[in-house]
Amino acid sequence: MKRKAKMMKKSLKMLLAMALSLALLVGCTSGTTTQETDTPSATTPADDTGGAGTSADDTAAGGLPAMTTENITLRYAYWGQHEKGETEVTQAQKKQFEDKYPNITIEFVEIDQGQWAETLQNMAATGTLPDVFGVFSVSQAVMNEWALPLDDLYALDPDTADMYPAFEQNSLVNGQRYAMPWVMFPHLVFLNKTLFERYNEPLPSYDWTVDEFFEIATRLSYPEEFYFGTSNPLYEDLFPAWYNGNQGKWGWDGKDYHFDQVWVDAMNKRYELMDAQILEWAPAEDKEHFLGDPDAWPPGWGRVAMHLDWPWTIAHFEDVVTQQSGCEFLYYPLPQGPTGQQLVIVDNAVISAATNHPREAWELLKWTTWGEEAMLSRQQAYRDAGANVSRMPVTGNQAAWDDLISNATRDDLKELYVRLNDLVPSPWPVSPGWDDIQNWINEQDIYGRLDRREIAPADVAAELNTKANELKEEFIQRLP
Repeated sequence: MKRKAKMMKKSLKMLLAMALSLALLVGCTSGTTTQETDTPSATTPADDTGGAGTSADDTAAGGLPAMTTENITLRYAYWGQHEKGETEVTQAQKKQFEDKYPNITIEFVEIDQGQWAETLQNMAATGTLPDVFGVFSVSQAVMNEWALPLDDLYALDPDTADMYPAFEQNSLVNGQRYAMPWVMFPHLVFLNKTLFERYNEPLPSYDWTVDEFFEIATRLSYPEEFYFGTSNPLYEDLFPAWYNGNQGKWGWDGKDYHFDQVWVDAMNKRYELMDAQILEWAPAEDKEHFLGDPDAWPPGWGRVAMHLDWPWTIAHFEDVVTQQSGCEFLYYPLPQGPTGQQLVIVDNAVISAATNHPREAWELLKWTTWGEEAMLSRQQAYRDAGANVSRMPVTGNQAAWDDLISNATRDDLKELYVRLNDLVPSPWPVSPGWDDIQNWINEQDIYGRLDRREIAPADVAAELNTKANELKEEFIQRLP
């Protein structure tokens, strides 16, 4: 498996080098003459061949090598098929791709989400990995030699110009790109309009700030009545993008971790709000006393003014929470910090290092994850299924965002969508050594000691910073 993967990597580099040389040659012979507007793009199949090949002009125009005209089959696998709308997305994208490239058959591989990594491990051992597949950990896929390096294909595809800068910068493993963003989940605020009205608090502007968020949370906290200003304190995740920019949780910036003053401030804010009972962190006995259930979820019973969560929770609020709490909710964008950036959760997908068709696998990856066609078909399939679009576009492609915004069924969702424009990806699926760092933190009981106030964040920041980057380097040294 390892030898075949290395041979495939070498072959791909040679293929792409030849394509780039051809593109340069065509460009030189054509002088400064502008391409005709009706020249087919690199992904347009020749209509009169019945295949999916492209001409030399196509390669020059788009930069990518020509697609094969042979009849081939590609296999791919993504999780989430149990979610409303995802089956329709898979069917729509399969039809769309095969209509575009009739010589290519694509097969969807069913994998149990709970056994994802184990199944991929077994497939790798038997040489049956799909050509394209989602991964929970890109860095581990690289360590296992499952993932093909994508730098050359990425550089040759003009549509990568739509990628968010932080997505480009933060998604590398030891300086190389192995994955592309598949779907994106922004954070949002589930704002309890009923509580705002009850306590005569004006609704904030959609362009609110982090400071305003915390000020409102303080004013809307009445712990003696079991009402709280906010919940789900994700400040350790959110602060680096808000205050440093181009950083995710633990300050990951694509090269290093930063347990700096921003991390200290984030953790201090968590404990400040927790101790003041502004943050909902109720013990079981309080839930039993006020809600009659020690396991009750206070945000679900309308006891939190501003709950931080993700789009996948909207359906639960609409189907359950609104009825059981008797409250009306609005979906607000995250408040903005000084940088204007915000962290989003990103799922990633890779091309198998053992694929026999790297160029065609790139196209399949594009048409099912980050490409314009993928994002538009996903959103339409969700609408056709009567489902909320919970998986957002992963690039700044204008057509995809215009489609999402213009078809939003609520004004607050439109306001949320238009503010998703300077995004930083979640680091844990990609950043090297993440699991090792998490394991070390758990072994040292760092968060437990912080929660018990045995230590302060400032006491351990320097040690965490040193250890995290040491473990990162050790992980990189183990890479094949």
